[in-house]
Amino acid sequence: MSGSQNILPFNIKATTPILVLFVTLFLTYQVSFAQKNPNVIVVLTDDMGYGDLACYGNPLFSTPFIDKMANNGIMATNFVTTSPTCSPSRVSTLTGRYCSRSKMPRVIGPGDKTAIPDEEVTIAEMLKTSAYRTACIGKWHIGDYGTGLPNKQGFDLFYGMLYSHDFRAPYVKTDTVMKIFRNQKPEIYRPNDTILTKTYTDEAIKFVKESGVKKQPFFLYLAYNMPHLPVATAVRKNSKKSAGGELGNVIEEMDTEMSKLWKTLEDNGQADNTIFILTSDNGPWLNAPQRMYEDGVTKPYHVGTAGIFKGSKATSYEGGHRVPFIVYYKNHTLPQVIRTPISNLDILPTIAEWTNTPLPKRILDGESVVKLLSQKDHQKAHKPIYYFNYVLEGVKDGDWKLRTTKQNDKTVNEMFNLGWDPTERYNLFDNPKYAGEQQHLQQLLNEYPDK
Repeated sequence: MSGSQNILPFNIKATTPILVLFVTLFLTYQVSFAQKNPNVIVVLTDDMGYGDLACYGNPLFSTPFIDKMANNGIMATNFVTTSPTCSPSRVSTLTGRYCSRSKMPRVIGPGDKTAIPDEEVTIAEMLKTSAYRTACIGKWHIGDYGTGLPNKQGFDLFYGMLYSHDFRAPYVKTDTVMKIFRNQKPEIYRPNDTILTKTYTDEAIKFVKESGVKKQPFFLYLAYNMPHLPVATAVRKNSKKSAGGELGNVIEEMDTEMSKLWKTLEDNGQADNTIFILTSDNGPWLNAPQRMYEDGVTKPYHVGTAGIFKGSKATSYEGGHRVPFIVYYKNHTLPQVIRTPISNLDILPTIAEWTNTPLPKRILDGESVVKLLSQKDHQKAHKPIYYFNYVLEGVKDGDWKLRTTKQNDKTVNEMFNLGWDPTERYNLFDNPKYAGEQQHLQQLLNEYPDK
């Protein structure tokens, strides 16, 4: 018996830990090799204010799908767009850079010579380096010619409008004919506003189904035209009317359509490997000009709400910049409410980290917030965030915000602590108690990274 105890050429007890380690490493490699890059969906609404969703405190609108995603994922209460108007905000979202770097400080219109520069690198172009299928469905509005078109900016598919749906009479004095394009070819002329949300969603569903068949990761940039004025929803038999009126109907239709899109992903087994991001380009258009009401149908109460925040679209108060931001990525986002200041510039670098995609070889103004979204009580401070409203008008560092504007050829300085004064009612700029904060913010404003 004693001779049989040593028939093996090695000691099992001594080598067991090594075997376990080897098997563990092998299986880990096999699993990681088998995993696909996650799909990415960025839903960008138009002029949706901070207070336009049930989960953000709206008592009249019913948004069960969005509420579910917020409850299961991340709901940010201190997310801002770095510009409070359409084109500048969108170019920053897609590039992770301030709009001044892209030479797009203002809203552009049909025939405008301003467009996203060819040298900019969009999220779509970045993800193409990781073999993603890419689609822009909905509103583009950062260029209508040459290299400024979606198909020249990394998108395999473009289906949508090149501008806001109000770039037509009577809202704008123009002879422009609104069109829905498929890539660079017009497909629907003078589309009725009532079809836009559903039409875009149907196209998005088709795209994600095709991506599933091809077993290829996808990036879907779904940019709804709503709830930008004029608001409109699909006409359906026996459709339930929102307690929030026409605006409520629009918000609730988007919620329903997003739910349909997500259900498609669930049915196809794609949902668990999909990053879902929902936000808005800027705050509500509370200061909309009279021309927007010339149709005899549009009313001031069709515009959304910024919640408790002062200001609106096209202002550098919080109401123009602070918007909803919801992220869900199964087993990656830790369900929580995030109060740390973050911005639309962070979307590109965050997606890059989650998809293991190299960042563009350009200066980026945003930063990845993956750890913030995936860890509880993450403490790292965010870099200062600048507010660019046609010109540089402010900077925020933590709770402190400096706003500098021109009024009647005079410079008006305002400084707020958004921690205890989120409604920006108490100007502390001239308060000697906070001279240090004022000096710090003034220095940051002078260091704006626009080149």
